[in-house]
Amino acid sequence: MSFRFSSGTMDSMAGVFAPPKKYRLGTGGGSAKGPKTGGTMLGHAVASMFPKAASSLATSRPSAQAKHAFGGGPQARMSGRAIMAADRTSRRVPEVMVRITGRQHGGGHVLANFAYISRLGHGPDEELGLETGEGVVLRDGRDMQILAKDWHNFEMDGDARRKGATSISMILSMPSGTDPERLKAAALDFAAEEFANRSWVAGLHVDRDHPHVHLTIARRDYDGRRFHPDRDDLFRWRQRFAEKLRERGIQANATPTRARGIDPAHEHIAVRKMRDKGQVPQIDTGRAERARRLRDQGISDPVEAVLASQQAIVRATYMRSVAELSASHSLADQVVAQSLERFVAALPPPEPNSARAMRAVSPSRRRDAVVDARTRPAVADPGRDPITAALERSRVMRGKLEAKQALRESPERTEDTPHEHRPSVVSERLRSLMAEAERQATAPTPSKPEEVLREILDRDRSTLDRARSPDRGRPER
Repeated sequence: MSFRFSSGTMDSMAGVFAPPKKYRLGTGGGSAKGPKTGGTMLGHAVASMFPKAASSLATSRPSAQAKHAFGGGPQARMSGRAIMAADRTSRRVPEVMVRITGRQHGGGHVLANFAYISRLGHGPDEELGLETGEGVVLRDGRDMQILAKDWHNFEMDGDARRKGATSISMILSMPSGTDPERLKAAALDFAAEEFANRSWVAGLHVDRDHPHVHLTIARRDYDGRRFHPDRDDLFRWRQRFAEKLRERGIQANATPTRARGIDPAHEHIAVRKMRDKGQVPQIDTGRAERARRLRDQGISDPVEAVLASQQAIVRATYMRSVAELSASHSLADQVVAQSLERFVAALPPPEPNSARAMRAVSPSRRRDAVVDARTRPAVADPGRDPITAALERSRVMRGKLEAKQALRESPERTEDTPHEHRPSVVSERLRSLMAEAERQATAPTPSKPEEVLREILDRDRSTLDRARSPDRGRPER
């Protein structure tokens, strides 16, 4: 007899490995209607007239949450899927990523998305073909324009006032080291099954460290129905994409963050990109300020208690599964139990986002300071400016020449005369030569901006000399 989790353990595992099932009333287009109380009371009255059969393990039915997490079928098959999911999680198998990146409004926006996916206009060596749901590869911009216009006209359906999205774009990716071709084959197979009644295009990108497939789907299917992806759709897509990868020999898992012992951050992708660039997003600054305020007031963060309670539920669920797997007669189940027990022991303690942001803000600010110092425009520094340094060298040279000329031309020069009291007699010819030497100082050949700056400095210096002249304002002799 194959191993089966108990109903309580199966429900607990389903709560960890899948988000709560989202029920929507009135999705058929009409208004939501409540249950008919009269029919419900009549049903209870009729059921009370018959004896209730004793529940047993063999006759118990899995809950809707368990079916949502591990698929339908007999309970033994569902238990097998739950064991494999727990095994992959304990071994930290790479997680798939399926994310909706945007919506395109109008044919021009759709064509721009096609051009980005296909790298249209980047040269024949970089341009990629667009795989379509019909099995055709688009490589010409004219064909892409026709398809984008066809999607737009079908979405508008003759209504020029419609403002809904024409298409929805998403990304399917795996960590670095994944085989790009098998990833592409899995993504195309996934799209062919999941969006069989819709038009779509896909393109593989390997320009980053992780291979990923861009998938753009027409919002209206061939029957004219529009769709709005929600949380349940994303969970189902991750599950199916991971299955397609495993069918091609790629280890892939699709579990929520809490199943891996990670606190959900609920952050926008732009925030993560800012951190990757070494910047500090505003949300981290606000979280750090909140943590400091609570610390100064001597109040513990209430989020810590919530996260600790959630992780306690996850730990209890895993340990309950370990106890049942350890009692199994199968050696494989016992190995999974040991691996899952080690995984639970290595779970990190829960940490609020505010504490994580407070720890990360200071190094990020220092890193930003370094980046800003490198990219900040250079400030004029007299000690390091090449023009000022050249002028200073010319001034020193002129002083040395004046001192030597004075020693040569002075008739009263003696060996005992101190340098401070030696006369400074310089001819006009020597002064003109020294001025020419100052203009042609031994410095790197200045560029055009440096020449302009030197002229400005010379002009300012001559104006300042005239202003400081003792003969200023006196009549000429």
